[in-house]
Parts: sequence; structure tokens; C-alpha cells
Amino acid sequence: MIRLLPPWSLLLAGLLAVGCQSSADAPDTETSSPEGLQLDVPASAESGQPHLYAENGRVWMSWVEPTGEDRHALRYATLADTTWAEPQTAAQGPDWFVNWADVPSLRPLPSGRLAAHYLESNGEGALAYAVRITQAGADGTWQPAVTPHDDGTETEHGFVSMLPWPTDRLLAVWLDGRKMGGQEGHGGEMTLRGTVLDSTETVERQALLDARTCECCPTTAVRTGDEALVAYRDRSEKEIRNIRLVRFDGQSWSEPSLLHDDGWQIEGCPVNGPALAARDDRVAAAWYTAPNGTPRVHVAFSDDGGRQFTEPVVVAEDTPTGRVDVVLLDDGRAAVSWLDQSDAEALLQVQAARPEGSAGAPATIATLGAASRGVGMPRLVRRGSSLYAAWTDPDNGGVQAARLGVDALR
Repeated sequence: MIRLLPPWSLLLAGLLAVGCQSSADAPDTETSSPEGLQLDVPASAESGQPHLYAENGRVWMSWVEPTGEDRHALRYATLADTTWAEPQTAAQGPDWFVNWADVPSLRPLPSGRLAAHYLESNGEGALAYAVRITQAGADGTWQPAVTPHDDGTETEHGFVSMLPWPTDRLLAVWLDGRKMGGQEGHGGEMTLRGTVLDSTETVERQALLDARTCECCPTTAVRTGDEALVAYRDRSEKEIRNIRLVRFDGQSWSEPSLLHDDGWQIEGCPVNGPALAARDDRVAAAWYTAPNGTPRVHVAFSDDGGRQFTEPVVVAEDTPTGRVDVVLLDDGRAAVSWLDQSDAEALLQVQAARPEGSAGAPATIATLGAASRGVGMPRLVRRGSSLYAAWTDPDNGGVQAARLGVDALR
């Protein structure tokens, strides 16, 4: 059975609507548009939940599509040189938990291996689902999926971030609702937890990273030197929902630290997580916030692996609805994408900002119609001199993608 977000999350989505790498040639499957160059994608018209990753001259895109009654598949394809490769299947099965905000993903690993995660319903509650992680060897054979958490509760587990880790291992973090049992899926305390899996998918260690977090905001993670840096939305006892950071050095996790004190007090989860990008010790962090009812998109910079950040640069104000992503550019700027609202239309925007505080003019990647949940969580990656974005357009053919030259950012 497909599990959708409960009615209270629709209210939160409505609240948001008024107030969630290397070079290669551009693909020849582009069509002209007044914004970014639209790309043909190898996904079905019923597809959704795209995720992007760029590495070694290739763009990896994964997505979810139905394959029959109550059955779904996690599909993926790569864009190298000029064409998309033939789509492949990482996992498929019945009883998946499928919604607009909690997006499955695929991540290339060293030695030609791959890792993917998806979500599977594990109970009768509207938010009873588990994380499932599968890995493939260099020969492309996918192993049976494992669950990184062992609590066995019929509660929410999702919003996963995965990173390659040394000695052929995989680092995974997720929001874990084991303390929310018996609260109709949206009471109690959401937690942030992490683990390391080896190449045989043996779970080596589990750790509690934060005992009280926002309930349904995506997480993000990057490598900075020999460490992992994770960002997520926290939740204080007074319902202040700031972005916090935790670090992993291979042996232990740090205590959570505050990225910036936005002072955003909100009673419900805004379904709007942060985004990180890193290159060596350079880090950019982007996030949405709305203190005192003023929506903003911020970006901040770090030169020491995320231990200290600059004061936030305001990339957008008043009209953004969030759902941000970020990539680093070669000249020290960061390109930040977000959803914006213009009259009755939603715009997928991208803008470059500098660490010293200057920001350029926004460029429009695509016009998306209404800023609804159906657009999902747009993603952004960089390959050489181009930015690639993916999102869902439920009215015009499922997963969509576009390319925009970095030189369009002023």
C-alpha cells in the first residue's frame, strides 16, 4: 500500500506556499525554453522524486516510478558525453512509502560500486515506514536490501543522507521516529541517527546524533577532508527550528553545533531542510528560514571544513518557498537554487553568491506552475561549466530536467 503524508502535512505545505564535479559536453537531447535548456529524460510520465549526483564527468539521476498495482521501482541513468545511458533498476517491490518530500537516492561509491536507498512501509500507520539500503558491486549486481535501524517500531524513518566512507564502507544518517510511537505518527521526539555499513551491508555501528529534531525536514551530508559534516533542522523546547551541524571523524560524532541563530519559531515542521556543498575544506551551506513571517533563503561559507561559517548572505527574500540546493563554483561563489512564488506560478530559481556578502541576479531554470507538493524537492548539481536541475512536474510528464550554463549567473 502506498503511504502518503497525512492531512496535517498538507496544512504545512499550504503554510509554506504563503509564507521544503567534472566537465563533459552538453547533451544533444535539449529543447529550447525561455529559461534553462530543457532535457529529455528517460523516465516515465508517472515518475517522480528525482535525485541528482555529479561525479567524474557524469551526472547520475535516480527516480521512482510505478511498475504495477502497489509496486514501485527505483530507476537510475547517467548522463555522459551527449546522451543518457539506458535506465537501470536499483530496487523494486510492493508496499513502498512514496511521497513528495522524503526522496530515495543513489550514490556512486569507490571501485565502481553503487549504493541506493528507498523507503518501505512497515505498519498500518500513515507514517510507519523503514529505510532500506542496497549496494551493488562493480558488476552491477544489487545485494538484498538491509535496514540500518534495529528498533523495530512502526514509526517514521527517512530523510536519508549517504556518503562513501573509507575502506569500502558507507556512512548513512536519517531521521528516526522510534520515540514517536503511540503518538499517531506526529507526537513525541524525532531523532537524528547514523551508522556505517561495510560492503557486505553489515551494520557496523549505530549512534544517536541528536535527541530532538524537526520531524520531516531533509538532511544533508558532505565529506570535508577526513570527516563527514551533516546538517539538519533542529527543534528546541520553545519550537525554534534552527539549522545544526554534527561531525563524524570515523570514530565518534561531535555534539551538535548551531549554524546560525535565525530565531524562527514555528509550531509545525516546515518540510524545508538545509543543503551542503564541499570541496576540500571549502563548504557552502544553504537553507530556508522565515522568522517573523519573512521568508528568506540564506547561504553561508566556511574555509575550515564547516567549523566556522560566515554571516549568512540573503539570496532571496519575501517570496521564496524554499526547498533549496547548493553547489560550489570554481571562482569561490556558491550557486543556490530554490522555489520562488510569482503571482500564480512557481519558479525554480538559481543565484550565485560570494562569501563576502554580494549576490548576483537570479536566473530562472524553469517555470513550474503552482508551488505545490507535486513539484517535490528540486535538485541541483554542477558538471563543468553547466548546472543541471531536476524536479517533478505531475501535470506535464513526471520527472523533468534542465541545463543552465554557469555563465548565466551574474
